[in-house]
Amino acid sequence: MNILMIVPKDDMADELYTLLSEDFNIIRTDNEEEAYGILSDGASKIEAVLQDLGSARENGFSFIKKVNADPIFAAVPVIAIKESMPEDKDMDCFDEGFSDIISPPGLRPHIVKRIMNAVRAKDSLSFSEIEKMLKELPSNIYLKDREGKYVFATHYWHHLNNASDPGWTIRGKTDLEIRKDKENARKAMESDKRIIETGEGTGYVIEENDDGVREFLQLIKRPLFDEEGKVKGIIALINDVTEIELLKIELEERTKTDPLTHLLNKTATQELISMMVKNYRGRGRPKRCALMMIDADKFKLVNDLFGHAVGDHVLAMIGHIIRQTFKGMDVAGRIGGDEFMVYLRDIVSAENAGVLANVLINSVKEHFYGEEIEGYVSLSIGISLFPDHGKSFEELYLAADRALYCVKENGRDGYRIYDGSEKEHRSKA
Repeated sequence: MNILMIVPKDDMADELYTLLSEDFNIIRTDNEEEAYGILSDGASKIEAVLQDLGSARENGFSFIKKVNADPIFAAVPVIAIKESMPEDKDMDCFDEGFSDIISPPGLRPHIVKRIMNAVRAKDSLSFSEIEKMLKELPSNIYLKDREGKYVFATHYWHHLNNASDPGWTIRGKTDLEIRKDKENARKAMESDKRIIETGEGTGYVIEENDDGVREFLQLIKRPLFDEEGKVKGIIALINDVTEIELLKIELEERTKTDPLTHLLNKTATQELISMMVKNYRGRGRPKRCALMMIDADKFKLVNDLFGHAVGDHVLAMIGHIIRQTFKGMDVAGRIGGDEFMVYLRDIVSAENAGVLANVLINSVKEHFYGEEIEGYVSLSIGISLFPDHGKSFEELYLAADRALYCVKENGRDGYRIYDGSEKEHRSKA
């Protein structure tokens, strides 16, 4: 540790220099201007300054005033030196900004301890000032020790238990103790453990749903190392990225969603069903699933007779009824102008798929009952079953399409489950 001494050339100064040289690297000068230059240079990394009190008073405490006016030196204590025991009149040095006053000669351990205490006190003050400044930032900055316990945090965000209590402190607590979302708390602690073990930082985004409010937090974590290169803790930054993440989700949804019906678009529907079929095929005993191909009957006639605005209304309402009929893990999409597709991920039997098809057909009829376009709105549905009629999306699509063609060829307004005979109907087209 480097100590700067501003003392006259006399026996007391020599004795003090010899006394402290066993514990510190002493840089000595009797000139305040030179001392300030050494301190300002930064190359020596001065940890504390010792100044003769008599000389400081003669110079109107100009050095200490200059040091205290510069925030760069906020963590550097200036300690007064007096050859004799301090008197009441000497206490003015504290008003000028000195951290302590010592009277050498004396016991070396005692003087060294006084200097070290002054350094620690200044460090603590500096940390406190930095913490106050950091609180002005919107980001939350926090420190943790090797055990994953918080040392401090600039903000107490509302995802914490008891954070509204003004007497509550985060210090010494773990994520599991303080966070409402225990799953994210466990993830945080696992992430911290990896950082401590590997010495490598990380960054990720978590979603919080506190009291029904959806929020996204970005965490950036970096390890802190001691002088021996060992990880002694973690420093991290939390940013509220809710607005950005919600915008990303909205943009992603727009690329996957049909804007008129709010169902998945053709590409997203086919990709999702293909992935599901492939996953089922790779398992032991696959679930029974069903693919529905759905056409709005006479839709071109609706557009021609009533206009495209009415046509759009019909499609939007069919989309709404499909969304209400098929929920949960089923997949529903619009794959063409008046064509829809639904994939039932888990059905009890083929009959169950037929029942749901009938529900959809009747729901659409009921909605338009009594309206001018009542006789022009109906559905034709072709159904194929997985794995009975195909073990890939393409095979299921072909089977359902043939069943749909058969329905349309036989008067529309109904459904058919593929049975293998539809190929003959298709060939007559």
